[in-house]
Formats: sequence, C-alpha cells, structure tokens
Amino acid sequence: MQPGIEATISTLEFPHVLREEVDHRIANSLQIISSLVRQRAGTGTVSDPQTFLMEVADRIDTVGKLHLFLARSMKETVQLDAYLKEICERLTGALAPTATSLAFDCPADCSLSPKLALPVGLITAELVSNSLKYAHPTGLPTKITLSCSRDGASGLNFVYEDDGVGFPEDFDISAPGHMGMRFIELLSKGIAGNHNWLSDSLGIRFEIALANVLP
Repeated sequence: MQPGIEATISTLEFPHVLREEVDHRIANSLQIISSLVRQRAGTGTVSDPQTFLMEVADRIDTVGKLHLFLARSMKETVQLDAYLKEICERLTGALAPTATSLAFDCPADCSLSPKLALPVGLITAELVSNSLKYAHPTGLPTKITLSCSRDGASGLNFVYEDDGVGFPEDFDISAPGHMGMRFIELLSKGIAGNHNWLSDSLGIRFEIALANVLP
C-alpha cells in the first residue's frame, strides 16, 4: 500500500547537501507529489486532465527548484526570499506574465531547513496558482503579497495575500473536490503549522505559524 501524504510529509528529511544523499532527498520530495496524484486519481474527479497534468508539473518544478537552490548555496538552510521569489516568478511567468504584481517582505533572517522549505514552497505554489485562476474572474491584474517574520528565537510566521474577490459566499474549504485546498491543509498539518484562512471582498489571506524552524 502506498503511504498517505500525511505520513510522507511528516517523515520527510533532508540531510547535509552531499552528493551521495541527492537521490535520497529527491525520492522523498517526489513522493509527496506521487501521493497527491494517487489521492486525486482515487477520487475519480479529474474532469480536466490537461489542467491536472499542468498542476502536477508545477509541483514537480517546485521540488526541482528547491534542489537546485540547495546545490547552488551548499548550505543547510534555505533563504525564503530567494526561494519563494523563484517559485512565484515561474508560475506568474507561465500563467499570467502581464497581469500579476508580486510583493515580497522576507528579511534575510527568515530561513528554513530544507525539510520545512519544501512544504512551504509547495504551499506557496498552490496559493499562487489558485490566485491566478480565481482571484479576478473578470481578468483584472492580480496583486500578490508574501511576507515572513521571525517569531521569537526559533519560530517563523508566513502570510500570503491576494487582492481578489475572495471565496464564494458558501465556499467550504474541506468540501470534496477542492483538492488544492486539501493539499495545503495536509502540507500545513504535516509540518505542524498553525494555519488560518481569511476571506472577504478585498481578497484572500493565508497565515501559517511555524515553531522550531531552525535545523
């Protein structure tokens, strides 16, 4: 039996950036994607195979970006500003190159271990993708803001906002079919993140607080 995505995320480990460990790290990372695909396929709700495959490709790219980033830096921590910028710029360049405004506020001391950086990167990619698809149904430009701040000696807060129309009035994040939201929830729980959604007519806000983020 294939492991569930919760089990995969909770046991994800990234050792030192050494050549002999590369295959192990990549295999663990891609297992998250495999678990999600299997979960989605098992629901029988893949109504648009082309879009679904593009979403899978986006998540694989996010994993690849992390490993390239680590290979370049040769450090045991990931600086969130540079990593999240790469993810956001790739997605907006592919999906909405002329209709997106990005703003970042992640100071240099906001870094994570690779073990935590991957889920945060996947959460960010999912949030950006959802904003580009749904924030402005009329096609207006979308403004996306990401901010990070340290919380005490070892904690970190991450906030994502868009300026769209917000969730529909009767929107239920936990309802069947909202696989993107389910993915974000699973990733957040897998890293013991205290997460929260806020939505109104001025946009969507996602917050997650992480404790003990130091390697």
